[in-house]
Amino acid sequence: MADDALDLLTRIGMETSLRYSIHMIIAASLCATKRKAAEVEIEDIKRVYSLFVDVKRSTQFLMEYQKEFMYNELNEENDDDASDEEDSDDDEEEGEGEGEGEENDGMDD
Repeated sequence: MADDALDLLTRIGMETSLRYSIHMIIAASLCATKRKAAEVEIEDIKRVYSLFVDVKRSTQFLMEYQKEFMYNELNEENDDDASDEEDSDDDEEEGEGEGEGEENDGMDD
């Protein structure tokens, strides 16, 4: 591994996690092998860094684009359904007191 690539990996490991940097080493090694290079260079590390995100960048991406994801639309529909159900529950509770006497009279016959 080239010294500058090792320095970059060290900095990435300090900013993210040891697990992420170990995965970066393995993936960068595969990139170097594909290029038929003798050692991992800084360009391999940059390529792998652009392809695989760490938890912090993944969270930032999700927060930034959350309104564009499909699950956000489902949550909005569920919120609408929940408010509709609350409205219908209120209507049923109001009607229960009035209808109880009539139902009981019909059952006694």
